[in-house]
Amino acid sequence: MGPNAVPTAPNSARSLLVEWANQQDGWVRLIVSEVLTSPAELPESLLKEIYEQFLLEKGLGDGETPTITALSDDGVAGEVTESFYLRKLYDLKNVNALCGGQDLEFNSRLTIVFGQNASGKTGYVRVLKLAAAVRSAEKVLPDVVGVSGNKGNPSARIRFSIGDIETEVHWKNETSLFPFTRINVFDSRATSLHVDQDLNYIYTPAELARFPRVQKAIESVRGTFDLAIREAGKESNQFLPYFTRGTKIYTAIEALGAATNLPTLKTAAVLSDAELQQIAALKIEIEALKSSNPELQIKAGSDLKVQVESLGKAVTAFVELDEAKYSELREKVKTAKDKFDATNRNSFAGLAIPGILEEEWRRFIVAGEAYLGTLEVESEYPRENSMCLYCQQPLADPAVELLKKYRDFCNSSFRSELDAAQKSLDAFVAPFKLDFTKFGEQLQAVLESVKHLTAEEQSLLKTTLENCKETSQAMLEQRDIVWPSRNKDASEAGTLLKGLWEQCQAMLKDLASKKEEREKILKEKETSFAELEARSKLAQLIELIEAFVERAKWIDRAKIQQRKFQGILRSLTEQSKLASTELLNRDFKTRFEEECVALRVPPMKLEFPGRDAQSVRKKVVATDHRPSTILSEGEQKVTALADFLAESSLKPPAPVVFDDPINSLDYIRISEVVNRIVGLSATRQVIVFTHNIWFATELLAKFEKKPGECAYYDVGRDADVIGIVAKGSHPRSDTFNNLKKRINVSIEKAAKESGEVKEALVEKAYEQLRSLCEVVVEQELLAGVTKRYEPNVRMTKLPQIKGAALKAAVDEILPVFEDCCRKIASHSQPLETLNIRPTLDGLKRDLKRVNDAVEAYQKAAA
Repeated sequence: MGPNAVPTAPNSARSLLVEWANQQDGWVRLIVSEVLTSPAELPESLLKEIYEQFLLEKGLGDGETPTITALSDDGVAGEVTESFYLRKLYDLKNVNALCGGQDLEFNSRLTIVFGQNASGKTGYVRVLKLAAAVRSAEKVLPDVVGVSGNKGNPSARIRFSIGDIETEVHWKNETSLFPFTRINVFDSRATSLHVDQDLNYIYTPAELARFPRVQKAIESVRGTFDLAIREAGKESNQFLPYFTRGTKIYTAIEALGAATNLPTLKTAAVLSDAELQQIAALKIEIEALKSSNPELQIKAGSDLKVQVESLGKAVTAFVELDEAKYSELREKVKTAKDKFDATNRNSFAGLAIPGILEEEWRRFIVAGEAYLGTLEVESEYPRENSMCLYCQQPLADPAVELLKKYRDFCNSSFRSELDAAQKSLDAFVAPFKLDFTKFGEQLQAVLESVKHLTAEEQSLLKTTLENCKETSQAMLEQRDIVWPSRNKDASEAGTLLKGLWEQCQAMLKDLASKKEEREKILKEKETSFAELEARSKLAQLIELIEAFVERAKWIDRAKIQQRKFQGILRSLTEQSKLASTELLNRDFKTRFEEECVALRVPPMKLEFPGRDAQSVRKKVVATDHRPSTILSEGEQKVTALADFLAESSLKPPAPVVFDDPINSLDYIRISEVVNRIVGLSATRQVIVFTHNIWFATELLAKFEKKPGECAYYDVGRDADVIGIVAKGSHPRSDTFNNLKKRINVSIEKAAKESGEVKEALVEKAYEQLRSLCEVVVEQELLAGVTKRYEPNVRMTKLPQIKGAALKAAVDEILPVFEDCCRKIASHSQPLETLNIRPTLDGLKRDLKRVNDAVEAYQKAAA
């Protein structure tokens, strides 16, 4: 800029918003034009119109696209908000443990609510904080301890005025209640918020408020659009079940989506008359091909082949039967058995044992030996004095001898020879132990299936099988084989069965070949039929499929537009930050720096990192440190106060509430805060809740000459009755008269008692008399030039001190004061005086002495 250039005024927030809107799409300009026109939220009906405009502009809707012209800046300013005052808080019910029937009437300038800890003061301020929905608001509960009996839902009545109209609301534990949201509240909980956190402005001027409203409308369009995309994408491909897998149409339907070639599908959906006739013909041919199933023929042939093969093996076994070997093995068994039986007859001769050597007896003896083998007994069992294994009775000598014979019967060499011979015979006979019932059924099945066998051939097979059965039975029973023509009959039957097996094999081969050919033809016709049928079904569904594809293409295009919203909102945020810098942040920075000077806040840097079209501020100390890591507790408190006051000053006139704002502050800074609050009360209604008597008296001192501009309330408790509100002009302090009354009450009570009780009441009265002496000096003799709870010296009161009469009063009062110190427990006493107890008469004399001195001083000329 040259030396003679005239600086240009900063752009207004409105002009910056218009400039941004004219660089966006028409639907965005439509939002901005509506926001500039009306301060109200955009109605749903209008947001729906804007959404339709968006769809039309992006080619995602049907119809003509209306043209939205560029916006112009007419320079119209934001709305002006009328002044807001709190008038009265009353009719509190079920608020903590507060008693009922208490009122707080607020002065238009300054109201001070003083109360000690646990007096109930916090309950009143919590109602205002919750209704205002301030950052540090706390839940308001009924009496959870149960002292007051408050059990219902908290409620109160709040009277207020906006402009010239006064009204009231019945608060029922609501939060964010209009117009109380305009109230500013500062308390200890808000300190860290105003010091360390990145804060949005509680109040945004109308010019800047348009940016979040525009953002909200864009987000609304975006939300509707996102929902439409999700809804459109919910419908999956439901068409696959209608088509046969493997057809060309199925492949196309399987990949149905935005990339689908609709013209190709539409062409495939058109069938000629010839193709429609072909569908009917193919259906008949396919049914015919399927009706005579070769699988059944092949299975029947396979079953016949298995049966013939099984019979052939059985018959062939008897062709190869070695009768000589069979006879030899039978003879060995017979010889061994004869030897074994002869030995046993000799061994058991003369013994009268029923059924001896009969088959049942033999099984019994063998079973006993097997049982003995499972037991752990000596190999020489039985011997003399052995126990019977069955009955556990001692065995007599004859019994021992008999058991030895039984064991010899089971374990002799003759027995072993017989077992070996029998085993060899059983092994030879085993291959001929066949299921002739099954073979008979197989032969019957073969004869029923093979129709070309002659009667002689059928008879040969039946006779041979019957002879095989008879021969097998004879061998199992170890009888002679009676089948003279065995080799001839079995050989001829085996040859016949082999021929049948070869015929079955050839038949199966032929059936397999025919099956393969038929399956090939069937597959070709089924393929042709499936393709034509798929095209026929496609013709029925083509409109739905076309709608599905168009929807998929719409989703693809929509997702491209969906990704652009972030850029629109980001550019809006940048423009909002620029507007904030021009209109809000620059103003806030100036005000914050002024507050920092007034409250001696340590140097720090303000930053304004706007996000989502919001105005945000944060504070750092030194390079980039959070203030809480560097500043003391008191410095953090005044920093928070400066931030709070700067922010509050940006808002239209509304009440400012301070809840114990000077915790952690020294007396110098308390005075600075007092001056700042008094200055603030000149432009806004201020309400202060505090338990600090110094702070309260300093505030009151500023309004001594203008008492009508300040209201004072004392909140206290009486035993379990909490939150008693008393209107006054100053924090309660002792005076000559009220102390004298209290001493007189103690004197009256002491006069009615005796002993230790009386002495205790007198001692307590002397403590009160000592305080009375101090109050007389402060308020009467020195005329209140200095007071215990006030830091300043009241020089204007100095002429009211009666110097001529001062010494006489001091000579009377000081001895009484020193005497009180000797008689109260809070002062140490010499040993000599510990037994000297104050008397009631002495108390009366000392009180009269002080009273007379005061009256004499008051009557003396100034």
